[in-house]
Amino acid sequence: MDKRTRIQAAFDHKATDRIPRYEIFLDGFKNSFRQYHRMPPDFDLYDWYDRIDIGTVIADQRGPFYQHEKLLSDDGDVTVTRDSWGRKLYLSRNAFFERVLGTVLENKDDLDTLAFDDPAVPDKVLPFAAHAKAVEGRFAPVSGILGLFMGSYRMRGELDYLMDLADDPGFCQALCERLGGFLTTTGLELVKATGTADTAVWIYDEFSSTQGPLFSPHVFETIFYPYYRKMIRTWRSAGVRHVVLHCDGNCMPLLDMLLDAGFDGLQGVAPSTGMWLPDIKRQYGNRLILIGGMDNINTLPRGSKEEIIRQADALIDAAQDGGVILGTHSIDEDVPVASYDIYSRYLDEHDHCMRKTQRNTLMSIL
Repeated sequence: MDKRTRIQAAFDHKATDRIPRYEIFLDGFKNSFRQYHRMPPDFDLYDWYDRIDIGTVIADQRGPFYQHEKLLSDDGDVTVTRDSWGRKLYLSRNAFFERVLGTVLENKDDLDTLAFDDPAVPDKVLPFAAHAKAVEGRFAPVSGILGLFMGSYRMRGELDYLMDLADDPGFCQALCERLGGFLTTTGLELVKATGTADTAVWIYDEFSSTQGPLFSPHVFETIFYPYYRKMIRTWRSAGVRHVVLHCDGNCMPLLDMLLDAGFDGLQGVAPSTGMWLPDIKRQYGNRLILIGGMDNINTLPRGSKEEIIRQADALIDAAQDGGVILGTHSIDEDVPVASYDIYSRYLDEHDHCMRKTQRNTLMSIL
């Protein structure tokens, strides 16, 4: 199987030649890897870990003011910019995170008069089409957009928007309706440009912490569910096969509604949030595609060889019936290269479709 065919089969809960993998390497780990393995600065880690099927998501996370992004000032140490979501952002070159100085919806009454940029301008998707061409064959292509919750709070301001969810559901619904239209078209144009209708579209929406969702199931049902359902139905009618939610936190209380809204995949399944992939697989079977499973917070950074293998082995066993793509959220400098190599080599040796009892028998023979 090539990588695209393998991912398509996994999404459809069909048999694959081996368990597919997802992994994103961040710069800190890349630097550590090159030092550890004595590789040149331009060495591509995906040449070493060559069984990773999804190593990038072709994501357009720009908002409805993407044609009005602007550098407002730069004094050499600090930049102030206007971003595609209408935010005014302050960023020091010595800092990792920016500070929000202002949003486009500080006055909620401005929503009705806001002019959104056209999401279907052909030039908008040209860079993403080029990206898809560049990774063709190397990875199974999947695409992605930002979601309704994150998009809404970027336009309104995070704290104000969380208060709006409790105090002004009508405004939140109106914002979701307008933003949902923009995102629906953005996704359709992106899918056409990247050729990802037959794989999957990611929706990035970080609405959960490690303890659970940031709002009640009732809020999700009344504010987000109707517009996600409409968006995904439109995509499905246009030929999109699978829609994956990327959410790093614990969204278990919302999973049934997410499925009913049209999501059929979840990426960011992390033990550190209380979401243990084998348990979710047992509960949801072939109703849900699970992407992730390996712990990059505790096991890979600090676990022993035995702990890493024990966790990887449980994930391999859970993935035997399809619908699972193994990986972590991402790998950064806190993960020792030696520990990641233990995990990767164990998958290389055991990621073909083989039950645990068969693996144990083979290992005892060897």
